[in-house]
Amino acid sequence: MTCPDYLSQGLERTFKRILRERMRHMPVINDDLRVEAVGFHPWQGHSLGVMVTPWFMGLMLIPREGDDWSGLQLGEKCIHEFPTGAYEFTVAEEDGIGRYQVCTLFSPMARFTDQETTVATAEAVLRGLTGEKRRDPAVAVDTAGKGEAAEPQPLEERSLSRRDLLRGRFLGRS
Repeated sequence: MTCPDYLSQGLERTFKRILRERMRHMPVINDDLRVEAVGFHPWQGHSLGVMVTPWFMGLMLIPREGDDWSGLQLGEKCIHEFPTGAYEFTVAEEDGIGRYQVCTLFSPMARFTDQETTVATAEAVLRGLTGEKRRDPAVAVDTAGKGEAAEPQPLEERSLSRRDLLRGRFLGRS
């Protein structure tokens, strides 16, 4: 189950505005990347996903509609439990979003060279964080060259540890 498109569109609109108005000339901007909301889905009554921008990538937790997080102080740290462990989120606020919580994964974004790889990383983080297993959708050609599709092979089955997540070891790299 995913969140409504208007949530992702609103997040993207807000972070594009931030890029234009506050970040455009900052040296941390990776011009090979663009703003994209990735994989937002319901999680414990809220919405969880990854926000990709040219300056950071972070897990974002958006309150459910009608929830009031005004009692949380800006900058306050909140711990959330996932199958892979406890993660610290920071309370933030932006016009167009309101209060939300973010756990920065990467900043700056210099190590990423293209949007496709960056989004694949964000998706892998979400799968690893929640312990979701997924089969690789890529179709391989058999080694005999007959052009028959091979069965998709399962991706690595182990769950993602917090240490692996923070060290970028979620794509089969060390």
